[in-house]
Amino acid sequence: MKEEIGHIDLIERACDGDEHACQKLLNLYKGRIFSYVYRMVRNYHDAEDLTFDTFIRCFKALHRFDRTKQFSTWLFTIAHNLVIDFYRKNKQEYEYFDEKHAIKDDFVYDYEKKKKLEKIERALTKLPALDREIVILFHKEEYSYQEISEIVKLPVTTIKTRLHRARKKLQQLVHENR
Repeated sequence: MKEEIGHIDLIERACDGDEHACQKLLNLYKGRIFSYVYRMVRNYHDAEDLTFDTFIRCFKALHRFDRTKQFSTWLFTIAHNLVIDFYRKNKQEYEYFDEKHAIKDDFVYDYEKKKKLEKIERALTKLPALDREIVILFHKEEYSYQEISEIVKLPVTTIKTRLHRARKKLQQLVHENR
């Protein structure tokens, strides 16, 4: 995922302590972070809390941000680590699915597409947590293999393999639920 040119100056100013720049960064990234976290924890209130915690941790550690790296990758790494901590503390399984809070993409108006999206969302929840996370980061957040590797701390080859297997499993699960 490439940073937009205008974001670079904003990130620089935020790193230098500019509160207005921090607020703008929060506004730019909170939707994507919330969407990612929600898809992992499947609970609206927990996702809100974890999103808030992601930005608190981000701004506290901003002075340690390596400006040669992608800001969004660093931010998603923080969110990833908080999700892992959340599950460790709560000893919950990643397979939890709360259908009444399921996120639907606003642009999907066509009934058939909506039904297919719902099937995919349900199938996605049946994948192991790490595979689901890789699929979300690659397809929804449009991160590269390398960026996903940095976020989840696994080799690129492992990311490619897990993504391939997850896609096959998703196809199988969607096909079974026809």
